[in-house]
Amino acid sequence: MNSVRKKRRVLIHGLYYCGRMLAEHLNGGDWEFRYYRDSGLNNLAAMARELAACDLVYQIGGRRTAGKFLCAAKLLSKKKIVMHWTGSDTLLEQDRGPEASTARWVMQDIHHWAVSQWIGQEVAGLGVSCDWVPIPSFYVPEAPAPLPQDFSVLVYVPGVRCGDLYGLDRILQVAKSLPEIRFNLVGFVQGRIPNPPSNLKIHGRLPDLRDFYHRSSVVWRPSRHDGLSCMVMEGLGYGRHVMWTYPFPGCLQVQSAEEAHDHIARLNELQKRRQLQLNADGPRSLAQEGYLPSHLKQVILQRLQAIAEA
Repeated sequence: MNSVRKKRRVLIHGLYYCGRMLAEHLNGGDWEFRYYRDSGLNNLAAMARELAACDLVYQIGGRRTAGKFLCAAKLLSKKKIVMHWTGSDTLLEQDRGPEASTARWVMQDIHHWAVSQWIGQEVAGLGVSCDWVPIPSFYVPEAPAPLPQDFSVLVYVPGVRCGDLYGLDRILQVAKSLPEIRFNLVGFVQGRIPNPPSNLKIHGRLPDLRDFYHRSSVVWRPSRHDGLSCMVMEGLGYGRHVMWTYPFPGCLQVQSAEEAHDHIARLNELQKRRQLQLNADGPRSLAQEGYLPSHLKQVILQRLQAIAEA
């Protein structure tokens, strides 16, 4: 009689976008991943049942204090817990200051991961030992797409309240200075931009950005603080010219509106002369540097398996 191997159950909690994506794409084989968010009595009851039954707890978003969810995990004697730091969580902890109250067991007994090397350094600066484990974007295409005939720039800002963090002022400055170039701002769900330039088209939250990547020549991420941007990895996978505040393989590092203006104007001139080519370094760099989703998926599963078997 063949015995059926028991699946390892992982409860994912925390940031909605990352958590839902990881649960969907890591699930299968010997693993059963489920994501729960903090909303609704029925959802919380189901999450409590899953927390009691799961083999590992995986929280997307870091902190030095326990909070209700981790306190519940401790109450249920969960010893195998991963906390994945993603970016803005380090800013929140830095704002609390070094003298802020912390939970010793959260800092010492939990496995802490960081999505990028610079976030890992920030977490270490908070007094937490941390490993570098990138979160993949499973929407990176298998092959780049031809550049569109019409030049445009794709940017992302979720709202006015966090506009400074995402570089909204830089986007507006550059769009106003290049009125002949179209800018598509996606993901905007909070607040209102007063008197935006006519060449800036504002779009709300979208289920995916495939159409926008196909219609864009440039992806620009002017954030002042970031973790590991899925939009950057996806733009590189499509072969787009990607500008980001951070140094990253296949990207143009751009740290000011003036630099962004010059690069966008230069690329647009190449497009006018029909000389603009795909950013071939983008897909190649993702593969060479180990950022393809298939590779990062195996990295995460192998690390979780090591924790489960410890």
